[in-house]
Amino acid sequence: MSTQVHCPYCNAGQETTDHGDYRPFYVNCAECASRFIVEPVRSGVVVYRDGEAPCCSDPECRETEMGDSGQD
Repeated sequence: MSTQVHCPYCNAGQETTDHGDYRPFYVNCAECASRFIVEPVRSGVVVYRDGEAPCCSDPECRETEMGDSGQD
């Protein structure tokens, strides 16, 4: 399924393809080449600038936190 989002840096619109679940993911803007985060939520999506998302919404931070927790 694809979703229309707007880059939080330059406001350019672009389509993204979600992963079919609620995991956040990175998108590289086709206009300004900035990386931002898209997080699917029940009512649509939330868009964050890279580095401004809470840890649970940042894919790299989530991976680090879950990887260090000892849970498999």
